[in-house]
Amino acid sequence: MNSLPSVAEDGLLRSAERWTPADAELWGRWRGSLRADQRAEALLPLQAALSGLVAFRHLENHPLSVPVTDFRPHLFAVRVAYEWALELAAQLRGDDAPERRLQSVGKRLEEPEASLRALERSLTDSLRVSERLLELPAVDAGAFQASCDLFLRDLAHNAFFGPPEPLEFSNVAELVRPDGLTPELDSWKSEAAKMATMVAFLTLLRSHRFLGIADHQIGEDDGLYRAHIIVASVRRELRTLTRFLLVQGVETFADELEARLLSLDAHHITGARTEITRASNELRELRESVEVLAMGLHTQVRSTLDGALPELHPERGHALPAERMRNGIREVRLTVKDAAKQLRSLGRPVRDPRLERKSERVRKNTHQDIWAFRFILRAFVAKASVASVGADYWSDAGSLEFVSEFVRHFRLFGPRLTRATDYPRPEPLARAVSALSHREAIDAASLNLVTHESILFLEHLDKALAELPQSLLAPFDKNKAATELRGYLSAAKDRTAADRVAAGAFGLIDPSRAQAS
Repeated sequence: MNSLPSVAEDGLLRSAERWTPADAELWGRWRGSLRADQRAEALLPLQAALSGLVAFRHLENHPLSVPVTDFRPHLFAVRVAYEWALELAAQLRGDDAPERRLQSVGKRLEEPEASLRALERSLTDSLRVSERLLELPAVDAGAFQASCDLFLRDLAHNAFFGPPEPLEFSNVAELVRPDGLTPELDSWKSEAAKMATMVAFLTLLRSHRFLGIADHQIGEDDGLYRAHIIVASVRRELRTLTRFLLVQGVETFADELEARLLSLDAHHITGARTEITRASNELRELRESVEVLAMGLHTQVRSTLDGALPELHPERGHALPAERMRNGIREVRLTVKDAAKQLRSLGRPVRDPRLERKSERVRKNTHQDIWAFRFILRAFVAKASVASVGADYWSDAGSLEFVSEFVRHFRLFGPRLTRATDYPRPEPLARAVSALSHREAIDAASLNLVTHESILFLEHLDKALAELPQSLLAPFDKNKAATELRGYLSAAKDRTAADRVAAGAFGLIDPSRAQAS
């Protein structure tokens, strides 16, 4: 009896892995041959390093808080990661005696041992290339990415050590045991909800473990560069998870509502209607909770893990940037851990005092979002009112950047706040904003319409904010809200130079003005 849930959970875990049944058997047998210290101290760190190398090749995963022209520090970080990965691969081979190596000459190695040897060869070749490139006086972005591609092409063909894409898994057993899988999954009716919750939960667990590895590495020689490589992987992973929760979550909850409604007893109409209302309300709360969770991750990662890559040979050493990164990593780990706890509680059907505290947090977040989005609306209305004067404005494409920035912010805040505050005109507002999604379709009339709708929504939010009751458990803190708003606006900047210029469309809120509001 007790083994049945474990078998079911084990099957659910296996469904999240990318292995074919044959590969899963080979991997499981090889992994089982490793010592516990090899799995903990070499296998997962190796996967973190390889995932980081894949992510670090793409500039959007770099902390480009300042313009970069020389990528020698970035190439040096990659070289450090190659050396580290080689050390980890050697640990996985363990006590590979000389006689055993001689016996393997001329024979085909079994998998995944063959993939591990192929990985070592690829790392060795790429290490040589990076060392030669570092002899150059400067390295531009193209040369940096081309050198990374030499290794990534080999890695893409590695059967067992090519790292999974975000939200995919190849080593679930190192993250959670079958009996440790969230029991709350049983409360979900639809398989889509179970799978989405499990994938998000595993992603948070992996990010938490990777950040722990990065934190540990900071204290080692060249460990700060290793940490930057791993953080690139976490940044990529959590960015993908945020999009997954905001987009896939809507479809998942729709499936869940349908599954719950189908489970009702049609013979008890009165009770069924009550259950329909209750299910609809619960799922609306679930959706809002997931949106808050996703945006919290987005803001925290983009605003906290943004320290620039250290210089190669700074006069003052790496103590200060290392301490800053260590503090940032630990702060994000706490955020990820809290997000995982929230995710575990989403499916609980039981009412208890903890749900009341959760409700208080949701109300506090809604309070803060209303307060913050009013500033964004005011900024847009002010800029749009000025922009609508004079036909020459439309000849300058760059001057329209504040419009696309507003659309981006509205998509994150607008729909949620119209629902949370029972706004009576959500459709006209949404249609007006949607018309601004395509720059070539923007004209004075469409901009004036959005300005008018934004003013109406702003008036509604002002009234809603005044009527919201103050929570005794989680009182609203304007100073903290102002800080988080500044962090959100900074985090919303994309990493390309053009978008850094565009981000000036919304200036950061002055603290004195924010506190006085």
